[in-house]
Amino acid sequence: MNVLFEELFQAWCVPYKPENIPEYLRSDPVRAYGQYAFEKGFRLAMQLAVSCLDPEDLRELE
Repeated sequence: MNVLFEELFQAWCVPYKPENIPEYLRSDPVRAYGQYAFEKGFRLAMQLAVSCLDPEDLRELE
């Protein structure tokens, strides 16, 4: 299982580059990378959740 997580991490998580981080987080790279990882994970979770919805349910949300 660790090999799977390592491969997923390498595929999804980009190297830390301070120039890509908002100014207010540049002094705290651990928090900056954590926020980045949380945002990517949340977006993936939402995409998976929406893709599991019935098209009829999606019409009701519009």
